[in-house]
Amino acid sequence: MRKSIGIWYLLASMVVAIGFLVAVLAGTDYEENHYADLQLSAAKTMAAAEEYIKQKMLEKGIEPEPEDLNKMLLIGPEFTELTSTPGAEDAKRTSLNPNFAAAMVRYYNDAGLKKGDVVAIGTSGSFPGLAIASIVAASQMGLKTKVIASLGASMHGATRVEYNIFDIILDLREGGFADFDLVAVSRGSANDQGGGVLEGMFYEGSAELSRQICADVASRTGAEFIQIDNISDNIRRRLELFGDDVSLFVNVGGAAVNEGTSSISLTLPAGLAMTFQNIPKGSDRGLVFEYLERGIPIINLLNVKQLAADNGIVFDPVPMSKPGEGGVYSKSQYSIVLIIAGILCTLLTLAIGMVMTNRKKH
Repeated sequence: MRKSIGIWYLLASMVVAIGFLVAVLAGTDYEENHYADLQLSAAKTMAAAEEYIKQKMLEKGIEPEPEDLNKMLLIGPEFTELTSTPGAEDAKRTSLNPNFAAAMVRYYNDAGLKKGDVVAIGTSGSFPGLAIASIVAASQMGLKTKVIASLGASMHGATRVEYNIFDIILDLREGGFADFDLVAVSRGSANDQGGGVLEGMFYEGSAELSRQICADVASRTGAEFIQIDNISDNIRRRLELFGDDVSLFVNVGGAAVNEGTSSISLTLPAGLAMTFQNIPKGSDRGLVFEYLERGIPIINLLNVKQLAADNGIVFDPVPMSKPGEGGVYSKSQYSIVLIIAGILCTLLTLAIGMVMTNRKKH
C-alpha cells in the first residue's frame, strides 16, 4: 500500500512540474522591438562590411585559416608576432555573426542613448567582429563615435601583420559602412608595449614591429600613438583623449588599459552594465571602472558565449547566421492570465492525484 501511495505522489509531482513548465511556455509571447528595423539595418550593414573586408583581404592574397569554417577571413592565424594571449576559435567565429550589430543597437537603446551622444570604444584586435558591430551600430543610431584601438590580438583574432585591426576598422570607414574618429592607437599586449606571446621563442622583434605599424597608422590618420608604459598614466591619457562628453564606454576584448589589472574585472558582467558595486580603488583599474565610477554605463564585450546566450544569437553557427535571425529582435512577455490558468490546471491535477491516492488507502 505504501509503495502504491508513493508511486501516485511521484506521478502527481511529475505532472505538477510538467504542468508548470507548460504554463510558463504557454504564457510567453514575443513582441518585436520597436527599433527592430534599425537593428536589422545594422545587421545588414555589418554583413556587407564583412564581405567588403573579405574582398580586401582576398586582394592581398590572404586565404582562410583551417579554423575559419565559414570562410569569412576574419579568423586569423593562431600564432603570429601580434598574438598576445590564448583565444577560443569557436568564440572568434561566433563574434562575426552580423546579428551582434543588432545586439549593440539593443544595448545602446537600453542605455538610453540618443542621436548625437558620444560613444567611446576601446578595442584590441581580439574580436574584430565585435569591434565592427559596435562601430556600425553606433553609426546606424547617429551616435558620435570615438575609437582607441590597440594592435595586440588573442589567438584567431586580428593576428595578421599584413591585415590587422587597424586595417579592418579603417576599411570599415573607407567602405562607407560607418563613421568614427580614430582618436589613438597603441601596441597592446603586455603593458601596452607590444611583443607577442611567443616573443623570444619563435619570433624576435615583435615589439618593434608593433611600434612601426602603430607609427605608420598614426602618421596616415592623424591618430595619436600612445607610447606610455605606465598603465595608470596610460589610462589617464585615454580618458583625456576621449574627452568629458562620453555617454557610454565600450570595451572590446581584454586589454589591460580597458579592463584594468584587478581580479575584480573577472566579475564584471557581459554586455551592458549601468552600475557596478565592487569598483576597485587602484589607479590601474581600467577604463571600464573609471567610467562606471563616474556614473557612465559601459558595455563589456569579452565573454562571447554569454553575450550570444543573452541576445538569442546562435553560438558558433555553420553556416553563418543571416541578418534578422535570432531572438535579439524581440523581447519576451508573459501572459499573466495564461500562466495563472496553467497553474490552476496543475493544482487541479495534483488534487485529483491525491484523491485517487486516498481511494487506494481505503
